[in-house]
Amino acid sequence: MSTLQASGYAQIPPEGGLVRNDTTRKFELGTVVSDTFGNSYRYVKANEAIAIGQIVTSVVKGVWDSTIVMDGASASGDLYLHVDTLTSAMTVNQYRGYYVSQATAAGLGRGYKIKSHGSAAATTGELDIWLEDPVQEVIGDGTALLIYHPYLVELVDADTELIMGVATGTISSGSYGFVQIGGHCPAVAAGHSSSAAIVLNEPLVPIAGNPGSVQGMAGSAEADIMEAAASPLRALQAVALNTTGYVEAFIQGMV
Repeated sequence: MSTLQASGYAQIPPEGGLVRNDTTRKFELGTVVSDTFGNSYRYVKANEAIAIGQIVTSVVKGVWDSTIVMDGASASGDLYLHVDTLTSAMTVNQYRGYYVSQATAAGLGRGYKIKSHGSAAATTGELDIWLEDPVQEVIGDGTALLIYHPYLVELVDADTELIMGVATGTISSGSYGFVQIGGHCPAVAAGHSSSAAIVLNEPLVPIAGNPGSVQGMAGSAEADIMEAAASPLRALQAVALNTTGYVEAFIQGMV
């Protein structure tokens, strides 16, 4: 296996290599590694089961735990948020590295990265959430918080979703592993019973009816052109329409 180096971290340990299905986090989410052939990979957490070759995107920002709200207003310059009304218990630093925000409004909605937090019980629990940077807006008492992590991923299941990588192996739901973000991809899941043909060197786009898989450009409407332009994947072989399997591809380097 080629030498692997991690950005800001030690080399990947031999157990599992890139094909990882870690039940506990072994690296910081978002860590990028590269091999001696110019291929690059990112360490992510799977929000649903992902198989080798499937394409992934980030889970959309949403309300945190349904009920987590501010307990007392936070002023500009504060380095922590005090919250309560947890639906589920929270362990120490369970959400370290995630971003929290309030709903977007005039001058509001910036994401703040969580530096650390304590534990709290469900229903009656409350805790302080310490941030990497000071709050630059007022977050009012009782405000529901939104949460997001760019490297908490799921299968691409809509034509318009951003392709953020290709899985190098199986990652169970809730587990951690690598997705490829640059270089030669030997296996990208492709096709469906009604998929468009794949043309050599053309962009690969998602298939809404077969989550995690790609097809060729499905049309020439403006939306089709935009989907193709946004795709980082280029086909290295031609595949007939309605064919299900794998296709080799090149993925343009992603930051």
